[in-house]
Amino acid sequence: MKNFILATALLISTAAFSQKAAAVKPAAAKPSAQSAAAQPKAETTIQFLGANGTSEFSATGKPAMIKINGKGPGPEGVLTYAGDKISGTVKVDLTKLTTEIDLRDEHMKNKYLEVQKFPMAEITFKEFKLPKAVDSITDDVEIAFTGDFTMHGKTKPISGTAKVKKSAKSITGQAEFTIKIMEYLETLPSYAGIKVAEDVKVKIKMSGTVE
Repeated sequence: MKNFILATALLISTAAFSQKAAAVKPAAAKPSAQSAAAQPKAETTIQFLGANGTSEFSATGKPAMIKINGKGPGPEGVLTYAGDKISGTVKVDLTKLTTEIDLRDEHMKNKYLEVQKFPMAEITFKEFKLPKAVDSITDDVEIAFTGDFTMHGKTKPISGTAKVKKSAKSITGQAEFTIKIMEYLETLPSYAGIKVAEDVKVKIKMSGTVE
């Protein structure tokens, strides 16, 4: 009987100790300053409006008897950056391009670009890595980039150079690349009986607001 009482008392005290230990949970460890710094920073958004930039193209005749220069509003859209990487897609309104010759503009937009069906061109930046964090750039930094260019319903890879500059609440940039026009169009454009060369140089200037 005495052994039974001792065994019962031992079981009761063991159960009570277990309940007390379960009720006292260890405090969650606070992340150290080192581990917090190791976490990646959230992406920052850059809003671009067409009115704050320009889109330009240059095409040479074949043979080089004419040179066609066109100009329109800058790209619009949203890019993001985190650290030293920029990515995203911007669009250019092809309906507002002009070569300052009305008849040539009509042919370019309606006969070749078919802007009623394909009013926008798109530039998607893929490999766009700066030599240092975007927030630390105060002077123009020039780098190479790769991406995709979409026009007339077709998308092809592009590569070029870009300049980027960051201020307190804005980012300005300029990108230049060359496309082969017959990768996008069905017919090689011509004007006054002279066809243009396949290589067309494109330059975009853009200014965006950091949000």
